Amino acid sequence: MKDITVGIIGGTGGMGRWFADLLQKEGYPVHVWGRKSAMDINDLAALCNVIVIAVPISATAAMIKKVGPLVPEGSLLMDLTSLKKEPVELMLANCRAEVIGCHPLFGPGVDDASGENVILCKARGKRWFGWLRKILGKNGLVVTEETPEEHDKIMAIVQVLNHLNTISLGLTLTETGISLEKISKYTTPIFQTKLGIIKKVFTESPGLYTDIIANNPDTDKILNLYEKSLTDIRKILKSGNAAKLKDALAQAAKKLFYTKLLSKNKL
Repeated sequence: MKDITVGIIGGTGGMGRWFADLLQKEGYPVHVWGRKSAMDINDLAALCNVIVIAVPISATAAMIKKVGPLVPEGSLLMDLTSLKKEPVELMLANCRAEVIGCHPLFGPGVDDASGENVILCKARGKRWFGWLRKILGKNGLVVTEETPEEHDKIMAIVQVLNHLNTISLGLTLTETGISLEKISKYTTPIFQTKLGIIKKVFTESPGLYTDIIANNPDTDKILNLYEKSLTDIRKILKSGNAAKLKDALAQAAKKLFYTKLLSKNKL
């Protein structure tokens, strides 16, 4: 596909910047647009036949509604946000162009993205989907095609549950009233790693993580499961029979790690 010009809204940092670098490496002209850009967003949409939404989750809906009507039929409107169902629905409703939901499952700081996962949600059209998939594959990324609904369901585990666990640990540490200076004298390597993750979530981009948790449509289900797990652990411990907790872990291990292995052995 020739004569492709890309406009990335929110491409001054984060994944927008990473995507801009990737496309520029492939030889495509890329115009990065931010709030302080001299170019008007109407002019950006007129100039580019690929428009990429790479703003924070909290600003994504409003930006899609603003730029979507400006993107003509035959062009591509896509996003890079961590959620897919709502952004894809909004892009379909607010533009006539082809629509793709894209979620790179890594941060913008990776030196080499080859081998990293990317989820693509093909929502409207086929022409641009093949173009995007070819670029990602050429650069060694592992592409999985999925529906927006299934994407958000799985990300409720990979991101929401994961970040909830980190946030719960950090808030609980705060409630103990014991300083990190004192705790650090007792830390194991694994706990030190967890402290580093807590620091990253709480101090670097807390808005990103809270947006991911607050906006995923399956967050309530994950919270219910998380609360049930804590309640079950409490009941087992109150029973005074530690062996029950060991049995619970063994049963979970079979479901999580051994089912696939057992099925392979039967072949």
